[in-house]
Amino acid sequence: MGSIQIFDLTKYIEQYKCKTYVETGTGAAECLSHAINFPFDKLYTVDIDGDLIEKAEQQFNNPKITFIHNYSSVALYELVPTLPKDQPVLFFLDAHFPGADFHKITYEESIRQFMDEAFPLLGEIRIIKEHRDISNDVFIIDDWKLYDDTLNYEIPGWEYKGLQEELGLITKPDEIYKEFENTHNYEINLRHQGFLFVTPKNIK
Repeated sequence: MGSIQIFDLTKYIEQYKCKTYVETGTGAAECLSHAINFPFDKLYTVDIDGDLIEKAEQQFNNPKITFIHNYSSVALYELVPTLPKDQPVLFFLDAHFPGADFHKITYEESIRQFMDEAFPLLGEIRIIKEHRDISNDVFIIDDWKLYDDTLNYEIPGWEYKGLQEELGLITKPDEIYKEFENTHNYEINLRHQGFLFVTPKNIK
């Protein structure tokens, strides 16, 4: 679990004209507390953990923010069709391992219990693409080491790769790249557990 607090989001708002921010994985609201400092018109945050959503709602009193308590796949399926189609969106995708990052259950328990929802990234991207033209949207993907463990990240290693293979939950970088190959460029950042920055090839 990384944090976009280490990145300046200004260029994504100015260069790509992103006025809406959507994050999956509210967590301790660290990323939301960073994003709210930038001039987004609207912010949405999603988490399956009701306690985390409730804490975030208590922390922020801002009409720009919408809090959604649901699986990221379900939330995106309902939310994305309602987003303005003519305004680029910045998506921060960081929904992994329900309950584990905050020690309610172990990572192994989370993976076994939630299966695909423990690794929802590919499904999230496909849901977003199903409901909007993403060619002008920006994507920041956290925990990239879960998809490509060959690079020298600040926080390397992933001890549950064998469990993924046992359960058939294989995560491959090429699957993610393929979803964006016609519309976006990408860059890997090795900070924390790795980030994939996906930006439009053609800027309006």
